[in-house]
Amino acid sequence: MRNEIISSNVSKLSLRAFRSPRELVPNGRTCSLHYHDEMELIPIFSGSITCTVDGKHYTAHKGEIIFVNSGIPHETFATAGEHESGLIQFRLRDFLEREVERVIRYSLKYRSLIGTPVHVIRDEEFFSTVCDLLDECEREQKGYEMFVRSSIYRILGMLYRGEYLSDGLELYRRKEVQKLLPALTYINENYADDLTLSSISAHLGFNESYFCRIFKSGTGATFTEYLNFVRVCKAEKLLSETQDSIYEIATSVGICSLSYFNRIFRKYHNCSPTTYRNALYAAGV
Repeated sequence: MRNEIISSNVSKLSLRAFRSPRELVPNGRTCSLHYHDEMELIPIFSGSITCTVDGKHYTAHKGEIIFVNSGIPHETFATAGEHESGLIQFRLRDFLEREVERVIRYSLKYRSLIGTPVHVIRDEEFFSTVCDLLDECEREQKGYEMFVRSSIYRILGMLYRGEYLSDGLELYRRKEVQKLLPALTYINENYADDLTLSSISAHLGFNESYFCRIFKSGTGATFTEYLNFVRVCKAEKLLSETQDSIYEIATSVGICSLSYFNRIFRKYHNCSPTTYRNALYAAGV
């Protein structure tokens, strides 16, 4: 599997966006298994592209868009024949301006990953907005960065409204999440410690059974599932940015069993930590 390292081609924005030239693909073309922290949108102008995730195939044709959530190992295949597509990649966290969304970011990511990580979207307004963004990036007229940024917010709004993403503000307004904010903040800051359901309930002054119930209702995960997910997210960064051994990384995020760490990491990435680390650069379709 390859790790696609994304570099922005738009000034002042963490964004990669371009339209590929129309071309004749003789025998099809494959972008091998890879992943990236950025969300990905692939609009199809002619031909078709298939995105494969964990053995499931999602095919988009002219006028449709493939949406791939962040951190999802996937590969793409462009069918033979005339082909033209675009590519937009950006980090969601760079456009979360509300502090509350930063506090509940792991809950948002968890909800997105346990749902369908890839969608084929056919919506004229959505397609038009994506095209507007690509046009602004190509022309680079005065003030184009502001138009591009506004297009991204519009795209995010449509993804939230279409329930392809979990809306952070909507999630925050739920009474269960309001009560959980101190717990989520505590987990975010102390994930490497020996946290247990009883210890964190006592620390925050919650009845254990009550805390367990509202935690599942508010985050969509049990306390243990959520804690392990946060630890996996922290480990992702260490795997890509350090030369520490897998065991050292596992223990640094609070997991002392290497086999257990491998198991929960594979649960969310469909690959081992070693495979994730050994990723190479891959160009997109």
